[in-house]
Amino acid sequence: MLKNIFLISCAVLVISGLPYYARDISAFVSKDTKAVAAAPNPAAARTQAVAAKPLAHYATGVRAATVPMNRDGHFSADFRINGRNVRGLIDTGATYVAINTSTARNLGLGLANSDFTHQVRTANGTTRAALVMLDRMEIGAISVSDIQAFVLDDKALSSTLIGMSFMSKLQSYRVNNNRLELLN
Repeated sequence: MLKNIFLISCAVLVISGLPYYARDISAFVSKDTKAVAAAPNPAAARTQAVAAKPLAHYATGVRAATVPMNRDGHFSADFRINGRNVRGLIDTGATYVAINTSTARNLGLGLANSDFTHQVRTANGTTRAALVMLDRMEIGAISVSDIQAFVLDDKALSSTLIGMSFMSKLQSYRVNNNRLELLN
């Protein structure tokens, strides 16, 4: 029991240094911890729980981030794209990450009019887009390389959408208690 308390305390110390969206301890602590405390033979239950799966995802190399649901029912968070901070709305209905031309300029992507060769359908209608490759996207402890993205005109897209070209590179994601849990 003392070992479990120590491990949970260590996880809390690690988590307290993370951004607000990466602080959900349930993503890091095994659900078997409660079973260990309530078991008639805690030592045997603890051995079984530890053998079944580790208490912290960091022990297995898995990185996690948790994004709380906004009041409007969406999941938005601060991402780092190519080393720059960008606020993004997670949209699993979008095939690609989508950024507007202003954001593309801030990320150092130099695009010419001739780069806008694709037609994409958005909630606002059909528009032209440029397909680009983003070097790196990060959220919390998660880092993903080589993400395809569309750049749309500022009039067609007012904010950044984090689509499936990023989400599909994660190990998993799920909604749990109004939080989007991302694992990589």
